Amino acid sequence: MVDSAVTTHSASGEVREQLLVLASRSFATASKLSDDAEAMAGLERAVTECIRSKVDLDTTLSIVIGAIELVVDAAPVSSPFAVDSGQVLRAVRVATGIVARVYGQAGHAAYDSVEAAQEVATALLRGESSRVLGQCNQIDVADAYAILAIHLPARRGRPHGTPRSVTEPIVGRMYSELRRRFGPSALALLSEHGATVLVPDTAFGDFTALTGFVEALRTADGNIPTGVVMCAPTSAVPEVAEQVNAALDVVTRLGKTERLHRFSDIAVEYQLTRPGPGRDALSTVLDPLEEHPDLIETLRTYLGTGLDRRRTARSLHLHPNSVDYRLKRIFRLTGFDLADPSGLWNLRSALVIRDHHVEYAALRA
Repeated sequence: MVDSAVTTHSASGEVREQLLVLASRSFATASKLSDDAEAMAGLERAVTECIRSKVDLDTTLSIVIGAIELVVDAAPVSSPFAVDSGQVLRAVRVATGIVARVYGQAGHAAYDSVEAAQEVATALLRGESSRVLGQCNQIDVADAYAILAIHLPARRGRPHGTPRSVTEPIVGRMYSELRRRFGPSALALLSEHGATVLVPDTAFGDFTALTGFVEALRTADGNIPTGVVMCAPTSAVPEVAEQVNAALDVVTRLGKTERLHRFSDIAVEYQLTRPGPGRDALSTVLDPLEEHPDLIETLRTYLGTGLDRRRTARSLHLHPNSVDYRLKRIFRLTGFDLADPSGLWNLRSALVIRDHHVEYAALRA
């Protein structure tokens, strides 16, 4: 019975051990559950340990009821279980009541913990770290944080403009993974499209650990949330959080999705989308191509394939010579040669600005 539950639960050795304890408690005390306080307390402790080991409610109920079924099947003819069906129902009712109560209490505690973490995160993101120092027993304010802006997949039926809810499965999983991987002082504050996550610099270790956290939020259809991360001292959390959220907006609009980016990896794209004379000047580079969408698509594909003309040709269903012709036309119309490093940089930058502007205009519409 336990091995079957372990297989469906994909459980670790520790979980299997706790399920065995749970089954033993349920089996050994099934006939006493209606009137034995010590037996009920033992089952309650076993259920509590299963929750600590992250065993889901369905698995726990399956083990408890399965153990009672084994007791009933093995009961002698003279047993109360054999002559009184009401005894069986009472045992099931008391056992499942204990499971439901313990899981319900754990759920409320988890919700309260999330609420406290959100309150601390809100204060840090407002630059009010001194206000929360010492207020929460389990949440320490660190000297520095890795600040992640994460875009979570949309949930069907959620009204536009409303923040994410802790009752959503992916949000609940995010808080669970955050606490499991980085401890109780890792924080998250929900927004309309996702969350801003604060991981103490002493907890995350390296970029690989943060990437593993984001990849653990993979949805059932295989999509990985998009994120941007940058580290900063606690005093700079508000400013840096604003920057990484703005950078997340940029990478999402540019299609650089389903992965965690270091801010430094996309700093050029981010800076190119900020208002200023540099952006204004570069934004005009592709103006001569506006009446030639085939050339813009060729440029985008050519850059996306790492300047590989043959892959570009295959992607656009063209002959490589046709790609060469289009690249020469781009040079003639814009004055920038993709074979020259300076020309390449200008055309790539101009395309980033254009794509960001087009996507922004589409969202506004």
